[in-house]
Amino acid sequence: MKQILVIGGGAAGLAAAITAARQAPDARVTVLERLDRVGKKLLATGNGRCNLTNLHASPARFHSCDSGALHQVMKGMEPRESLDFFASLGLLCRQEDEGRIYPKCNQASMVVDVLLQELERLDIRTRCGCTVRGIRPGRNEWIVETEGGALTADAVILTTGGKAAPKLGSDGSGYAIAKALGHSCTPLYPALVALKCDRNGLGGLKGIRAEAGLTLLAGGRVLGRDAGEIQFTDYGLSGIPAMQLSGRLAGLQPGERCTALVDLFPEWPLETLVRELKARQKRQATLETLLLGTVHKRLAYAVLKSTGLQPLSRPSASLSDGDLQRLADSLKAWRFRVTGTQGWDAAQVTGGGIPLDEVDPDTMESRLQPGLYLAGELLDVTGDCGGFNLHWAWCSGIRAGRSAGTRCRR
Repeated sequence: MKQILVIGGGAAGLAAAITAARQAPDARVTVLERLDRVGKKLLATGNGRCNLTNLHASPARFHSCDSGALHQVMKGMEPRESLDFFASLGLLCRQEDEGRIYPKCNQASMVVDVLLQELERLDIRTRCGCTVRGIRPGRNEWIVETEGGALTADAVILTTGGKAAPKLGSDGSGYAIAKALGHSCTPLYPALVALKCDRNGLGGLKGIRAEAGLTLLAGGRVLGRDAGEIQFTDYGLSGIPAMQLSGRLAGLQPGERCTALVDLFPEWPLETLVRELKARQKRQATLETLLLGTVHKRLAYAVLKSTGLQPLSRPSASLSDGDLQRLADSLKAWRFRVTGTQGWDAAQVTGGGIPLDEVDPDTMESRLQPGLYLAGELLDVTGDCGGFNLHWAWCSGIRAGRSAGTRCRR
């Protein structure tokens, strides 16, 4: 009987195992998982609701060191592929804002349940608590070294994940396994993670949220822009805009400084805000009430302080046109010095990985080791927030599983 071993029981690994078993029903498919259960990281996605995919999935929502290879590998990876996959498991889904797709029951645990049911139906074995130490090619088979002894396989699918959220099983061991087989690895960095900033200006703002624009600058150039709900913390800036832009720091030169600009009035041009402040100056008696009804009170006080307009008891009428212009500039571009990002424990995904040009884009098979397939977070692909990373996991896993199954049928 042909043997297919899937190393890693996360989203990509489970999709690969199920698809391989469907493609090659006479083959024995086994999932090797280091943790005590498969799908553990899935339970934490989407705040426990599991944002399965996004209807707007396209190469533009993904990032890689090799944009050309990214476009090649994502050809045909339409949202419909992952939706059809879950429809075949009996999971009903629904659409939310911005194309996000969730299970109708709003339970990540249900996603794992339907995957486990299909594993059982297809007689796919799972070996949990199984640590893989390495893979090497034999004469006509693959030899997978585990702590419990050696296993053999006709095809191996490597879906060990990256380094993000190590408590949920991602320890980065797959990179060493792939590198031992001749693969290279682009620099790794925590992605979709909060920004750490100089604490100056953050005092007393912990937990405040605001709809705002966010721009990252470095060396006189714009690294990226985004907008949405920003959350102020005692260490820096969080929320989707900060997380989306966090990966841009990976391109900084050694010693290069980065500045975050927070726009508290993204819907207004600067000139409109200046006119509004001048009108308020005539109505409000002091600085303490100048911004009343516009932004969170503590944000208003912090911006006034950062602009040097104090004390709050100062009469509004005492502000010059230059003072109002400086205040408007600060409200539109409140500056924070970025010192880095939070670490791997707080990251949602891994940036960098095995270069895409080292796998066949149509099959996910290694160009260096025939019979070895790579999928998921292990590869140099990072998606935006909103279900894009799970979309990549499902689709790359499905493609790898289909190819491995086809190989074993031949």
